[in-house]
Amino acid sequence: MRFFFLTQEPEQLSGAWSAPVELNRHLKALRIEPEESFLLLLPNGGAVRAQFDGRNQVMLFGLCEIPHLPLLPVTLATAWPKGKRADDLVVRATEAGIERIIPLCCERSVSGRKPFSKNRLERWHKLARETCQQSNRPFPPSIEANPIPLQEIRTEVPTARPIALVPDAWPLAMELTLNPPEEILLLVGPEGGFSADEEAWFERDGIVKSGLLPTVLRIEAAGPAAATICQHWYYQLRSS
Repeated sequence: MRFFFLTQEPEQLSGAWSAPVELNRHLKALRIEPEESFLLLLPNGGAVRAQFDGRNQVMLFGLCEIPHLPLLPVTLATAWPKGKRADDLVVRATEAGIERIIPLCCERSVSGRKPFSKNRLERWHKLARETCQQSNRPFPPSIEANPIPLQEIRTEVPTARPIALVPDAWPLAMELTLNPPEEILLLVGPEGGFSADEEAWFERDGIVKSGLLPTVLRIEAAGPAAATICQHWYYQLRSS
């Protein structure tokens, strides 16, 4: 069932409702049929089942349960890419089912060392909601505003198993199979990778290093690619 995010809650949760212009545009563009049900996700939680009359009215049928997707809890702590590549990171991370995105401050980090502005965060949250609607994901990821130094990241997600993505390291898929996690913290370094001191810290702190491909991926690709492997492994595990 399709769903759409609302930025404002309707005056009532049942009966005829004049939908906002943007929602009307989406419904018409997707050719939603008059008897086709869809969900409206409320800004403060919860969902309303609805149908479109094909013109400008939406019929609301009260609160209903939000569907649950079988996704592994994955937090992505990543060095931040420059410019519009950050948009690509948010979109890909949302598609890959990442639950939380944290900007990571490393020795070689160039961008993402200062807190993000309100406007940038609003843009990324909007991109995440739009991506959720396209990929049938009912909950967008949270996006943290403040960069976290690498050596402090474990305290941000204390229950997750940290895995640093390092080229030529032990394959991530094999690590997941041999040491199945219940929650993951993926660490992605900047262009040029983690420094020697940072990799030595991984060893001292017991953080596993894993690799993805024989090639080197850009920042905005590495985290989402790793999360996709994690979600595929988790889905297969639950389906077996």
